[in-house]
Amino acid sequence: MTDNKQTVQFEIEYFQGITCTGCAVVSDLDIEVEFTDDEIAQMRQLVSQLDEVLYSQGLMPVLKDAAPELHERIDSAARSEIFDFLVEDGICQGYIEPDDDELRRNFLKDYELTEEEFDESLYDDWYDEEMSRINSSDLIWIRSRYSVDNQVTMEDNPDYTCNIPVDFLP
Repeated sequence: MTDNKQTVQFEIEYFQGITCTGCAVVSDLDIEVEFTDDEIAQMRQLVSQLDEVLYSQGLMPVLKDAAPELHERIDSAARSEIFDFLVEDGICQGYIEPDDDELRRNFLKDYELTEEEFDESLYDDWYDEEMSRINSSDLIWIRSRYSVDNQVTMEDNPDYTCNIPVDFLP
């Protein structure tokens, strides 16, 4: 007998710190994790025991000891999404830039040129178009051409809250 699986969407709030004016910097992210019907029932049962204070702390404290394997699965998805967010945000903010050697290699590959055929003015036009493509493309495309992940360092324990889905409430 196979156990049905369902994908559950979770909203997470990634806390990035406090601005100099004392405002919290929080980014809202979404993750999806697949669970069996029994695992979803287990999470609903655990959530049903929460009071308002514990409810506001989100799902992860509830699962940490009672269902460590579910906690790990959600935590892994959350960390992955936070990392992707940091890479995308770094590119958008200009903290992460493509490596010059990778840019040059992609230019030569795109135009099917050899190193000896390199054309500076053609490269300048291509560069402007490539930067525009990078800024408007998804992370899958960017990663297929550039090694941007190595420019991000994520804290060991990112500060986030995984909100309890409404349909988990009793």
